[in-house]
Amino acid sequence: MAKRQLSFNPVSLWSANFSTVLSISLVLFMLGFMLLFIFHAFTASNNLKENVSFTVYLMDGTLPQDALNLEKELKSNKYVKSTEYISQEKAAQIMNEVMGEDHLEVLSSVNPYSSSINVNLKAQSLNINDIRLFITSLEAKDIVDSVDYRQDLVKDINNAVYNVSAFVLAFIICLLIIAITLINHTIRLTIYSKRFLIRSMELVGAKPGFIRKPFLLKGLLFGLIGGLIADILLVGILFWVGSSSTQIILPQYYQIYGILLGAILVFGIFLSFSFTFLSVFRFMHLRNEKLYR
Repeated sequence: MAKRQLSFNPVSLWSANFSTVLSISLVLFMLGFMLLFIFHAFTASNNLKENVSFTVYLMDGTLPQDALNLEKELKSNKYVKSTEYISQEKAAQIMNEVMGEDHLEVLSSVNPYSSSINVNLKAQSLNINDIRLFITSLEAKDIVDSVDYRQDLVKDINNAVYNVSAFVLAFIICLLIIAITLINHTIRLTIYSKRFLIRSMELVGAKPGFIRKPFLLKGLLFGLIGGLIADILLVGILFWVGSSSTQIILPQYYQIYGILLGAILVFGIFLSFSFTFLSVFRFMHLRNEKLYR
């Protein structure tokens, strides 16, 4: 039987390595991009929910000190993000800007507006049950006349956020499965092209650890390079968006970005190493008749 000649083409080897790294980096970039998009979508939804305000109208004749004490009590509540006390005089000034400075003259300059406190709740507290408990506790206070809030708006926001969250969760799971599958197939094809080399090393008595070592090191290198390329592309996207709009990329998000970029890098290295190990293990135990299939 004629011996199979093993030949190595540097161009083909470079092309295979390049395509492997490119596939890993593009898949990781798409995954990282979707995670960034989801993070900002979640942040935007929280900002929208926290912009829903409730107005607590106080009884006529309520002393300013009593109103400020109530505001201080509200600020210490775990559900409350921020408060704003609006006195009768300030309410009149606000309405002057809307209706004109002489709109009180028809009432003989009598101020008909009540003092109030605008309350914004934290995003995680914006559900119907917590709001009802919050409203009930407020209405039970002696100096509170009524509480005005848009229950239908809160319900619509919660439903919209729930539906979007379910869709995004399903999408990210599908994307993760696709990413893992593509990286696995790419690495398996690369190792498949070296199956005869693996068998030759086995025939000359090389130990399994000796055979696996160069492939695993290359797998680590591919994952590292692919993760770095993906991170560079993601940083470029962040820089481009940040230069276009200063309201999206904020300094308080830098730590989150760093964690996400680090996670993408570690994820790429882990997947590349794991799939390289599994592929080498598989071809080391491949039957002779399957080498040519």
